Parts: sequence; structure tokens; C-alpha cells
Amino acid sequence: MIKNTRMTQIAKSIVLSSTFAGMLLSVGCVTKTVSHNISSSGQVQASDIVFPDLDDAWEKDGLFPNRENLNKVRAGVSKDQLYQMIGRPHFSESQHAREWDYILKFYQADDSVKVCQYKIIFDKDYHAQEFYWKPADCAQYAKIEAPVPVTIPTPIIIHQTQQVEPQPVHQPIMSERINLSADALFAFNKWQTQDMTHQGQQSLDQLAAKLREYQKQGDSRIIITGYTDRLGDAMYNLNLSQLRAQTVREYLIMRGVEPASMVASGAGESNPVKSCSDSLGRQALIDCLQPNRRVQVDVNVYEHSR
Repeated sequence: MIKNTRMTQIAKSIVLSSTFAGMLLSVGCVTKTVSHNISSSGQVQASDIVFPDLDDAWEKDGLFPNRENLNKVRAGVSKDQLYQMIGRPHFSESQHAREWDYILKFYQADDSVKVCQYKIIFDKDYHAQEFYWKPADCAQYAKIEAPVPVTIPTPIIIHQTQQVEPQPVHQPIMSERINLSADALFAFNKWQTQDMTHQGQQSLDQLAAKLREYQKQGDSRIIITGYTDRLGDAMYNLNLSQLRAQTVREYLIMRGVEPASMVASGAGESNPVKSCSDSLGRQALIDCLQPNRRVQVDVNVYEHSR
């Protein structure tokens, strides 16, 4: 009952806000497919494959994938497994989409960046079956080259042993986790900069000042992760958490934090910090779940490279 009420409110807010609706189109809450004639077994003719325009992506910058994880993607993997390996899709994919699209980047031999589109086709049970690249030669960049065989020489017995100094482990000089209440940062079901509360802007101004100080101390590595509570649709919550994390990153950039030091991602309703019983009344349940609606900022600072 709680979830149905929450979804009704979400639907009303979509109808009432053209900006909200437009953004949802760009992040993928309504489209199930852009290609044609995908069979129930997840097969499609090459001539029926359609790649979306890059400008239609919600994550226009794409990402540099973990190639080891990318090489684990194969026929039969589920959407949940894909989330774990290469993240959420970058285009208009609904919860029941039969295809997912990504923008993936790879460094070339001359250090220039190759921008590729990667499409995954699913069967009726939402298991991946076919995979496509645009341009087609992008497939070679995703491969991990097999290691060159090494011939091991016959060991030579040495009467005097040599001490090997252990290599120092590169440890951060400072680590901190900062949790910001999403309720304090943004208006209900909102994520844009103009939707920030006055209290939220003040909190981020203070955070930006702290992060700028950390930058002076060393090389910062900052991970911004958005979370929601468990009420409502899981895909909607994932989109909302991603958008909020991205907005926080953009705000911090405007306040002078180094863009290259920050990565933003959404985790939806995963990793809750508090559990609440469904037997609670609606408002009591919403209040109880408040700690789960958060933006988590993990900061590690390392000594400047010499």
C-alpha cells in the first residue's frame, strides 16, 4: 500500500512538471527499445539495430570501463550482473527494456580517446543474448590481450641469499566518509541545482571548502554516491540517486573542487543504513527511512606524487 501511494505521487509529479518529464526521458524511464524486431529469444537482424544519438544520453561523458569486467559480459548474464560489471545504461532504457546502450571510452596507442557505443540485446527474460559496437572496430579495444608466454630459465643455485626489501603500500594520509541528508539537500523527488534547499547549498558550500583544503594537502580521490529509500519503483530510485549524485558533483565543481578528483554514481535503494517495519503508518515509515535517503561522499587523500 505504501509503495502504491508513493508511485501515485511520483506519477503526479511527472505529469505536473514538464522539466521533470523531460529529464526522465533523457535518463531512460520510458523507452523499452529503439531497435526493431527483437525476438523473444533476444535475436535481431543487423539491419534492425538502431543506436541512439549520443546527445540523447543522460551520461553524455560516458565512462572508461573496467576491461576485465567488460570481458566477463557474455550471453546469459542478467541485468543485475551487468549493473555490477559495467554499471547502469547511459540512454533511455526503461525497467523492462529489451536493450541497453552505453558510451564507453578507450585510450588508443597515441593516448587519444576512442569513443564507442555498446549495445546489449536481451531476451524476453531479460538475459543478455547479443552485443553490438558502433563503430564496429571498437570491439578490439575492449579485449584484454593474452599475456605473452614467458620461458622460465633453469634455476641457478646461489649460496648467498639476498634480502628483498618489502615495497611500501601506498596508503592515504587521510580518509573520511561524509553523509549528507538527501531530504536536506533537495526538495521532494527533485535533483537539479535549482531544486536545492538553502540548507543543502550551505552544506555543500562547507563541503567544498573542506575538499579544497584537502586538495592542498595531497591528491584527492572523491567518490560521490547517491542513495534512496526502498519506497517506490527500483529503477526510478536508481535514476533519482544517480541524478542527485551528479548534481552534487557539478555543484562542487562550481565551488572550485577539481573535477578529475570526483566520480559520481547512483546506488538506488541498495545498502540501507536503517531498517523499518512496513507495519508503520505511511508518514512514520517515510520518517523512519530518512537516513537511507542520503548522498555519501568518500574522500581519500594521498601524498602528492613526486
